[in-house]
Amino acid sequence: MSTFILWGFLMTFLYCLVQKSFMPNGDRTLMWISLTIFLSYLLFDPLLNKTLGIDSIDYTNVYLIFSACDIFTLIIILLITYKKKVSELPAKLYVVAGLTVNIVLFIGMHIDTITLSNHEAWWFWSFYSVAVNLMDIMMITALVLNKDYLGLMRLLRKAGLLKA
Repeated sequence: MSTFILWGFLMTFLYCLVQKSFMPNGDRTLMWISLTIFLSYLLFDPLLNKTLGIDSIDYTNVYLIFSACDIFTLIIILLITYKKKVSELPAKLYVVAGLTVNIVLFIGMHIDTITLSNHEAWWFWSFYSVAVNLMDIMMITALVLNKDYLGLMRLLRKAGLLKA
């Protein structure tokens, strides 16, 4: 599944790049966000690392490495979008939410498998597998559409966490 997600972020970057070529003076933010995420995911793609003969991941700390990489990616994206409001760039909300959920899940899996030495599958492992992939698909979709397609902005406005 990771290769499919990586391919999705590559296609998202290429889509944003083509959109940018049609509007040369347009906003480049989505293109830079999608490139950042693509490069971040490419760095630790298991298939690519195996093909190149690189053993870049210490499997005892793989979840910490993934969470650190996502934290770094999140910081870069927040720097890229610091002048953009969520109302003008809804994809920002979805990407920040998706990366944050992934970070929490990676840390949870590290605590479960390494700190607590749990090696028997339980509901959290299934939840982790589904949620991480759904967050990635959500981010890909948000970068292509740049709309509040799940209603997160409406929900946050109703909760008083986002200004109108």
